[in-house]
Amino acid sequence: MRFFIFGILFFFLLPVFACHKQKWIHTSNGISYQLFSLDTSKAKPIYGDRIWMHLRKYSDENKEIFNTNIFETTSGVELEFKQSTNANDVIQFFSLLGKGDSIKLKVPAHLLDSSIHRRNKKYTFIMTLVDFKTKSAYETEKINQAQAQQALDSTAMENYLQRNLLKNFVVDSSGIWYAINNTENGDSIKKGMLIKIHYKGYLLNNLVFDNSHERKTPLQFTVGAKQVIDGLDIGIQHFRIGDKGTLIIPSRLAYGDRSVGAIPSNSVLVFEVEILK
Repeated sequence: MRFFIFGILFFFLLPVFACHKQKWIHTSNGISYQLFSLDTSKAKPIYGDRIWMHLRKYSDENKEIFNTNIFETTSGVELEFKQSTNANDVIQFFSLLGKGDSIKLKVPAHLLDSSIHRRNKKYTFIMTLVDFKTKSAYETEKINQAQAQQALDSTAMENYLQRNLLKNFVVDSSGIWYAINNTENGDSIKKGMLIKIHYKGYLLNNLVFDNSHERKTPLQFTVGAKQVIDGLDIGIQHFRIGDKGTLIIPSRLAYGDRSVGAIPSNSVLVFEVEILK
């Protein structure tokens, strides 16, 4: 009886396992791949979409060379799915995968590394498509998120000003609040100028994340050359050489939804600045 039940279960499960692991397929350039999918009819990403993926790479000796898990993101590494100019780029194989699918690739090493001449040496890749979104859906989501975050930042900055009884601040067209505490007669700061400043940077909860005074090393940069965050690049142009003041910068003009060091994602930043020259 137990053998009969096992036989029935095996009969019904066999198609599932067969569908899960497909046979090896060989391409004209020598790459072999094996798909792992429970449903090959699922929608697949196309170039221009946004994908979240994991990728592992192994040497011919089965030693791990690279693993996206080092980035400690359970949702996968995010990237734009672009068509590569390199016909041997393994990223193109994500076009075969639906959400949750994986693929195993055997790639002749000489296709990826010109210094390798042994034709029998191969790299192994194991790639998983965690999720993907169409370009239009992704862009719409980003716009909605940006608008919502802009409203949150605006409220947070106004509350910060009220809480700290700061009354001499004005807001510019980009949403940066600024106050010039010490007006000098130096030249107005404009794009293209090489300037040097001392600064203290902190969050709205007064947590200091950087202080050039403590390092005794001023920051030097060319205004408008994208060498600093946008908010500092824009806000500093309200000042003159020799001025001291404060900038309150919305997150979209700082680091956005990225976390950087002690700065959490979507953080409004406050900078006390002194323009030296």
